[in-house]
Amino acid sequence: MPNFLICVSESHTAHLFGSLSRYGSELNPTPSLSKIAQQGYFHELAYCTNANQRSSAFCLQTGKTKNFDLENYAKQDFLAQQLQLLGYETAFFGGWEWDASPNELGYSSWGTLDNNHIFYNPKVKTPQGNYILEGYSTDIITDLAIRWMEEDRDLEKPFFVVLSYQATQRPWIPPVRMVEKLNNEWFDTPGSFFTDFSNRTPSNKYQDMNIAQNLHEIHDLFLVRWLDENESKKTTSILEQNLESMNDEQLSAWKLSWKPQNEAFARESYDPESLSVWKFQRFFKNYLRCLLTIDENIGRIFDKLASKPIHETHFIYTSERGRFCGEFGWFGSQWMYEPSSRIPFIFTSLNGESSPPLDPNQIFLDTDAYALIKDLTQDGEPKHLKMAREQRTKRSGTNSLLFAHDRFPGEYRVTPHIGLLHGKFKIIHYYPFDEWEFYDLEKDPFEENNLYENHSQQGLITSYKEKLIQAAKLQYLDEYTFDYSENWKRQQRSPDQKSR
Repeated sequence: MPNFLICVSESHTAHLFGSLSRYGSELNPTPSLSKIAQQGYFHELAYCTNANQRSSAFCLQTGKTKNFDLENYAKQDFLAQQLQLLGYETAFFGGWEWDASPNELGYSSWGTLDNNHIFYNPKVKTPQGNYILEGYSTDIITDLAIRWMEEDRDLEKPFFVVLSYQATQRPWIPPVRMVEKLNNEWFDTPGSFFTDFSNRTPSNKYQDMNIAQNLHEIHDLFLVRWLDENESKKTTSILEQNLESMNDEQLSAWKLSWKPQNEAFARESYDPESLSVWKFQRFFKNYLRCLLTIDENIGRIFDKLASKPIHETHFIYTSERGRFCGEFGWFGSQWMYEPSSRIPFIFTSLNGESSPPLDPNQIFLDTDAYALIKDLTQDGEPKHLKMAREQRTKRSGTNSLLFAHDRFPGEYRVTPHIGLLHGKFKIIHYYPFDEWEFYDLEKDPFEENNLYENHSQQGLITSYKEKLIQAAKLQYLDEYTFDYSENWKRQQRSPDQKSR
C-alpha cells in the first residue's frame, strides 16, 4: 500500500500559485509547490464547499462538508481510523481544532498546537506530553513531521501523515526572517479594488472585510505601539499574544525589522485612496510572507522524502479555503466568489503514478479527497474514483459545486447564502433577503457583472434556480428554508451596519 503525505493550509486562493501576473509582478509565491506540481498534477477546478473555518482538515478527514452535523457520525468513519484498520501508521502535526484528541480520531502519533494563534514558541501537545518549542510554528510543525518520518515511525508499515499549517490566518504574522522580504516589491491592486458594488446585491455592502475600513493599523498591519511592559492590561489581540510569546532575541529582531518600514510610513501624508493602497500593500505582503514560509517548509519535507529510497508515496497539497487578496477591496473569505471558494489541489507521487485518474474538466471538491485517498489504498492500479463521482452526482448533479455559507455573523458578517456552479454559470442566493446573483464565468471570470436582471438570461436563470433547489434538497440543507424575522432583517440592513 502507498504512503501518504498530506499538507493543508488554512487559506490559499488558487490564483496565488506560480505567478502574480495579475498583480503586475513576476514573483512566484509558490516556488516549491510549483516544482512539485510540475512533477505531478495541479487541478484547475478544485473548490471548497464552504469557506468558513471549522475543525482542522474537516472535509479531508470526514468526507463531509463543513455544514455537516457530526452528531451521528461514527468515529470509525474518520479517514485515519479507516487507514489504521488497513495497517497504516498515522500521524498529525499542526493546528488541531477538534474536541476529540488525535488518538480518538485515528492518529497514533501527533504534535498539535495548543493555541493555533501562537506562531512564536508555541506549546505543542504530543503523546509524550506538552512542550513549549522555540521557533516559528510552521518550521516546528515541519521539523516534527520530518523527525517522525525519519526516526519515530514503524518502518514496516505504510504511513499516512497530515500537516496542518495555520500561518495564513489573520493577522498574517510572518517569521522574522521573512519580514524584510518583498520590501522592494510593488503589487498592483486588482481592478475591482475600488468597486462601488453598483451591479451586485446589497449583501456585498454589509460585511467586515474591507481592507480600507476593517484592517486595524496596529493589530493587523503592525504599525505597532510596542507593548508597555509597565502597563497592566489584559492581552487580547493575536499580535499582542505573539509579542508576549517571543523571547528577547525574537522580539528585538521583530521590532528592528519593522522599524524602517513604519518610520517611512510616518513620514508620508496619505489621502484616503492612497492609504487604502498602502494598507493593501502591507496586508498582501504579510500574507505572501506567510505563504512563502509554508511553501518553503513543504519544499523542505518533500525534498527530504525524495532524497531517500522509499516505497510509493503520494503527496497532496490543498487548502481549507481561498481568500480575497484585494478583489472588491477585501481581505477575508466565506463567499462563494472564486477567490474565496477556489483552492489549489496538487497531487504527485514518488516511485508511483505521477497523477491520479482525475478528469481535468471535472470539478474536484474538498470532500472528494477523502474518497480519493481511500481509493488509492486499493491493491493494483488506482480505480476511477467511482465513489467520489457517485457522491458528487448525489450531492448536486454531475460536475457541480454546491456551496453553502450558513454562519452569521461569523468572522466577517457575511450574509448567509447558497449557490451552485455548473458549467460556466454560477447562481448565488442570499436567502435571508431573497437576493440573487448570476454570473457567466467564461465571459466574466472576475464576477463583476451580475446578470440576474438580464431579460435575455431569464430562461437559463430559472433552470439554474431549479438545479440549486434540488441540490440543496439532496444535501438536506434545512437552514436554506429558515425564516428570518423582519426585525432581524431590519437590524442587519440598518445604515450603521453598512460598510461600503
